[in-house]
Amino acid sequence: MKKFDVKHLVFAVIVGLLSISINVFIIVQSSLNGVSSTESSSHIVNFLKMIINTFVHDAINESNIDAFSGVIRKLVGHFGLFLVSALLFSWWVYLMRIYIKFFQRYIGLIISLVFGLTLASLTELIQIYTPGRSGEFRDILIDYSGYLIGTGIILLIIFIIYKVKEKKETKMDV
Repeated sequence: MKKFDVKHLVFAVIVGLLSISINVFIIVQSSLNGVSSTESSSHIVNFLKMIINTFVHDAINESNIDAFSGVIRKLVGHFGLFLVSALLFSWWVYLMRIYIKFFQRYIGLIISLVFGLTLASLTELIQIYTPGRSGEFRDILIDYSGYLIGTGIILLIIFIIYKVKEKKETKMDV
């Protein structure tokens, strides 16, 4: 077990605060009415439209802007935000395993995965009761897919960290 390290704890707190921030942002965005939600995402849609049309003239135009907007809303607003949420929350759980014994082993992973599914479900439930919005099971799947991939990235990073440490310890023993 690692001894108490102030730098590690401060870093864990910062990651935790970032995790709280992104998750509050996700919940706030899910509670916006339909018009506000569309306005909020239109900035990203217009920015990406401008970039794409810079390389392929008139690729995104009036005939396909609605379909493009829908794809961007799903990729950025659902999948992308939940991927970031998973990266931060899963990393925080990993960092806190030293201080919260309950997070050790697979319990931390299970907590993270349950949190992601709960957040995805909660945001869609909120949208059922929000004017101009609809909660959809498909969106829960998109949200949770982003969350699973984010968690997988963190697990891969943790695996690499352990392999590098293991290799260093093996070289030191020789």
